[in-house]
Amino acid sequence: MEKKIYSSFEQIEADLEILDIEKQINYQKIVLGFQRTKQQFTPTGISKNLFDGFAGVFTGSYSNYYKLMLPLLFKWLINRKRSR
Repeated sequence: MEKKIYSSFEQIEADLEILDIEKQINYQKIVLGFQRTKQQFTPTGISKNLFDGFAGVFTGSYSNYYKLMLPLLFKWLINRKRSR
């Protein structure tokens, strides 16, 4: 970092004001990140993450295979329960 040379107190005050605003922005980012993390550990957040992860499986490159296998799996499970 290069050394800055100031010619007036107004320049120093302006830089201090900029640094204060940057500090407030960074603090709010931390608070927002904490709140989002806290929301993820609520029951609705956990279920949303679970379903989003499960839905991600069906949107990838193997999605056609999963879409074909899913009905076969259900049919097999139904027939398995009937045979008992």
